[in-house]
Amino acid sequence: MLDWPGRLTSTVFLSGCSLRCPFCHNPSLLGAQSEDAKWSDLESYLRAKRDWLDGVVVTGGEPTDDPCIVTLLETLANLGYEVKLDTNGTNPETLETLLAMGLVSHVALDVKTVLDRYDALVDRPGTSMRVERTITLLRRSGVSHEFRTTAYPGALEIDDFLVIAEMLRGGKLYAIQQFVPRTTLDPRAGTVVPFRPDALHDIASQCARHLPTIVRGA
Repeated sequence: MLDWPGRLTSTVFLSGCSLRCPFCHNPSLLGAQSEDAKWSDLESYLRAKRDWLDGVVVTGGEPTDDPCIVTLLETLANLGYEVKLDTNGTNPETLETLLAMGLVSHVALDVKTVLDRYDALVDRPGTSMRVERTITLLRRSGVSHEFRTTAYPGALEIDDFLVIAEMLRGGKLYAIQQFVPRTTLDPRAGTVVPFRPDALHDIASQCARHLPTIVRGA
């Protein structure tokens, strides 16, 4: 009931991600899993729940890194499900294909930080350019979408949200998500003190000059 606001969904987690964000809250999904899940089990479940569910959320890890992502989404479409895709934006070509095929109804794109600090944060050269392409693609696509930034103080100053919001101008929605120092890839990230809720709400009101902006979790 939370992963796709306004819809009752099932969520499919795909393992594997090329980024190494220190505050990642799903570090167990960054590499390949030791035991493959059975698609037949998931398909049977989704068939049984078809009258109850409003959609399927595909997340990770990074779903667009999966070589079978097109086949997966085609199968979900054949089952009658609309799909929300969570992505880090590193594969704009794949996302463009999925949108052109009509396989995605909503996209949530994580924007980690300002572009000039992106590559260092995620430990992958060239990421900022690919994310910037994905942002442009989504803004022009006409497909329902949101941009979201985890408010991790180790990656952002409070005024950076304004810089990001200006870059996202023309987008549907910007969600600033409070950082929760619980499970993190880098244990040191778990000791970082989150931004004060009032500071996040104040900066969100300023970001709203560029596009609709909300705060989640604070």
